[in-house]
Amino acid sequence: MDKRKIIKVYIHHSALSPDVGLEAIRELHIQRGFDDIGYHFVIEKNGEIRKGRDINTQGAHVKGDNAESIGICVCGNFEETCPNKIQIKTLITLLNKLFRKFGELQILGHKDFSLADTLCPGKYLYESLPDIRKKLRIQKQTKDD
Repeated sequence: MDKRKIIKVYIHHSALSPDVGLEAIRELHIQRGFDDIGYHFVIEKNGEIRKGRDINTQGAHVKGDNAESIGICVCGNFEETCPNKIQIKTLITLLNKLFRKFGELQILGHKDFSLADTLCPGKYLYESLPDIRKKLRIQKQTKDD
């Protein structure tokens, strides 16, 4: 199988209780008619990274913009609460791994796609994205020095 060209990562929230993890999300997606969970990675409440779809398989997480993207879902409803510190730390770690594999990627919230009519990844996670991008740049500069 040819590797997909990846140029961006979309960050999502589950919009569910933080206790709802990968298997329950997978089941919900399959019930909606998906072949599998739509995301490539899920970050659970405890910070564990769970693999969803194979990275070389197109996701089903941003209708109209899945071909060159990876989907990461952080468990929780971040319209109501903030992601916990371990989830943010894990997200940064995962993004660093993806940068090493694919090169520098554009990091977007689901709602950044112009055709998306959604609040995802929730206001509290969305407002963390500039700081996450900044930390990735600082870590990249430190490794290049």
